[in-house]
Amino acid sequence: MKKQTDIVLSVRLPKELDTRLAKAAKKLDLFKNDISRDAVRAAVAAIEAHQYRVQIPMEIAVKPQVAPGSR
Repeated sequence: MKKQTDIVLSVRLPKELDTRLAKAAKKLDLFKNDISRDAVRAAVAAIEAHQYRVQIPMEIAVKPQVAPGSR
């Protein structure tokens, strides 16, 4: 049986965006890859939710969730 592996996606980012992403990842104690994966997942969900009607560039509003025990 073949082992299922994740698909690799290469994305080119402007230097300024890469710097911002690295800063956010460091502050959140995450990897840039984790944030990027979640951003792509959110974008696909938004596209599907709007029946594949989008305007480019996409603006995705994210409602922050409170982590359990942080209040």
